[in-house]
Amino acid sequence: MSKRQGLKALIIAIAVATVVALGIAHFVFELNIILASVIALVYLIITFVVFFSYDSLRIESNQEIKESIDKSISDALKQGNVGILVYDELYEITWMSDFFEERKLYKTGEKLLTWLPEIQDVIQGNSDRNKITINDNKYSVHKLADASVLIFKDITKETNLSKMIADNAYVLGLLSYDNYDEINETEDDNSYINANIKMPVMEYFKKYGVVYKTLRSSKMLLILNEKQYEALNNDHFSILNVVRRQAKQGDLDITLSLSFARGSDDLDELNDEAQALIELAQSRGGDQVAVRKIGEDATFFGGSSEAKEKQSRVKVRVIFNSIKDLVNKSSNVIIVGHKYMDADCVGAALCMSNIVNNFGKKAYIVSRTGGIEPTISEVIYKYRETINEKHSLINQEEAISLLDDNSLVIMVDHHSKLQSNSQELLEKAKRILIVDHHRRKADLDISPLMVYVEASASSTCELTAEFLAYLSRDFELTSQEANIMYLGILIDTDRFRVRTGVRTFDSLKQLRHYGADPAECDDLVKEPYENILKRSRIINAGKAIYKNIYISEMSEDKYSRTIASQAADAMVKTKEAEAAFVICNSEDDEVIVTARSNGGINVQAILERMHGGGHMTAAGLQRTDTTVAKVTNELLSVLKDFNKED
Repeated sequence: MSKRQGLKALIIAIAVATVVALGIAHFVFELNIILASVIALVYLIITFVVFFSYDSLRIESNQEIKESIDKSISDALKQGNVGILVYDELYEITWMSDFFEERKLYKTGEKLLTWLPEIQDVIQGNSDRNKITINDNKYSVHKLADASVLIFKDITKETNLSKMIADNAYVLGLLSYDNYDEINETEDDNSYINANIKMPVMEYFKKYGVVYKTLRSSKMLLILNEKQYEALNNDHFSILNVVRRQAKQGDLDITLSLSFARGSDDLDELNDEAQALIELAQSRGGDQVAVRKIGEDATFFGGSSEAKEKQSRVKVRVIFNSIKDLVNKSSNVIIVGHKYMDADCVGAALCMSNIVNNFGKKAYIVSRTGGIEPTISEVIYKYRETINEKHSLINQEEAISLLDDNSLVIMVDHHSKLQSNSQELLEKAKRILIVDHHRRKADLDISPLMVYVEASASSTCELTAEFLAYLSRDFELTSQEANIMYLGILIDTDRFRVRTGVRTFDSLKQLRHYGADPAECDDLVKEPYENILKRSRIINAGKAIYKNIYISEMSEDKYSRTIASQAADAMVKTKEAEAAFVICNSEDDEVIVTARSNGGINVQAILERMHGGGHMTAAGLQRTDTTVAKVTNELLSVLKDFNKED
């Protein structure tokens, strides 16, 4: 019972008691109290009138206050663009505030999820808040805890403002004409380049509202915003194809590299990032776009051309002298290769070991950890006396025991610790040098003192063989070591069919000088008949995807990397195939993907999205704790996206 009801009951009780008392006094005791009774009665009547009048006034006042409060709340909700919706246990809308009626969204009596199925997660408690669009307006929807009530907040203005800010955020870019500085321009060449290459580039960026400034004949600065960048991205940076096509018609080796740095309002930071990205794009062979949003991984587009050979004896000599300086300042040198070392990796390691020893420092090669491919393993066994006499072959544990602060670790034929046969060693090493020929990854997972990555080189053996010309006359390389290096180049170029240039044959000339025998090398790569049968099974299992891409999925049996590579090579040599992928279980219980291309499709760019690597025409990856079927499905998904971009 409320206080107001209790007070009313008390007044009534007093009135009744007073009347009864007066009646008893008059009739029982015959007292003359009529006048007093009348006065008391009048008093009670006045009390009742005053009380009930006050009660009525109070109720009226409370109603006015309630209406005022309701109006204030309504005004506040309206001012804040907030609406309230109530529904029952059957998800039927039972009440909606004026907020919805004003927007012509009054749906009382209708099923909530029929009207807005996208808020099911909010209603079921799987999401605290959801953003939806109704009639081009944006709303944030929130459910009150333990109540069938939804709060709608109109966030259209905030969303539009946020989008406007995002669209106008700075993006800084750099443009570079690959190989431009190597061209000996005639007057006709200069006219052709200006009219057919540079002019279309400027018109392209003008079309999208990009501000450009020529820095020098081969470079431009690009200033744009996020909205303009998205337009270029949606166009798939088609200017790369225009430049490539026009250059080919003019018989010029010019391609285009672009870099875009995003995600910061610090122009100095964007400038530094754009410069690093353009260098990265060119070190990967050029003819591509490198993009990074600050704080995220770099992404790449294009890369449809193989890296052009850039022969520079001056550069090789500078690199050689830098390596010599690093070695001379080292207490010892430990050379590491990638897992399952192939001929190129072993040959480069032996060459660097000989070079280090020639500088008067002790070199060690980690080859007893991580595995060696069967073909080269047989060659090492055949040449074991010479190799064991000249080189110190160790495992990772021995290498770690030899490591000190002044040790130099040389990575050959790879530049990622995840691919290395000595990952733990690399994590402990303080001084690292990289010598590799694969397209460089966006982010190195180590901090090297020096990186020598030449994507245009056929092999790492080619790169290391170029150093031989700068060594002293007392340098010795046995014919057997020269044979292994020759094998490295022979296999990586598919018998000189791909990625072979003037530098390749200059390196082969050096190896021939030291006694490399092509006929003996040809015998070394001969294979048993069983390997031919296995390779044939892989080829027969190949299926066409997108007409020009073939995939061979081998869930049964195990195959060596060499056989998988040879099968992919054979598949891509058919008229129909531009690229071939072999997915199988390796002999070391990993799932491997071996990819080959005839140059029309960049298989390195495809496998890079699966955290693989390699070259435009030859790439691969390996995975543990997975299945061939899962990797195949992932590849198909990547190919689908890649095909859309083309």
